[in-house]
Amino acid sequence: MGALVPVGEREVERFVGLSVKLTGFDEGELGAAGVAAEYLWVVSQQLGAERYGRLADALDRVEPQELADEGLREAARAVAHLWYLGVWPGLGAEQAFVVSARSFAQGLVWRTIDGQAPGTPGPGPGSWARPPQAVDR
Repeated sequence: MGALVPVGEREVERFVGLSVKLTGFDEGELGAAGVAAEYLWVVSQQLGAERYGRLADALDRVEPQELADEGLREAARAVAHLWYLGVWPGLGAEQAFVVSARSFAQGLVWRTIDGQAPGTPGPGPGSWARPPQAVDR
C-alpha cells in the first residue's frame, strides 16, 4: 500500500474538512462523534497516502459529484460509507469490516434517522413519553 498519512492534528482537521463535503454534516457534528482520527488511520491504511492525498487535493477544488476520476469517486464513497455506518466497505477484492464497536455506535446513519444503534444504551427510562425533537437539516 505504501506510505501512510500521519495522523496529527492538522491532518485530522483536513480529513474532517473533506468529510464535511462527503457527508453533509458540519465539522462540529463530525468532531462530536470522536472517531475522526481513527477514521483517518483506517483511510490511510486502506487508500495509502498517495491516493488519499489525491482525493483530498481534488476535494479542495471540486464538489464530490464533480470528481472526474472513477477511482477517486470510489474512494470518496468509501469515506462517506465509513462515516455513516462505521464500516470500511472494502474496495475491489477487499473485505468490508466494522472499524470498532464505537464507530458503529457513532455512525451518522443513527443521527440521520434520529435513532439509536442497536445494542447501545438507549436514551433512558420514560424517554418514549416525549415527542421526538425536530431536526433542522
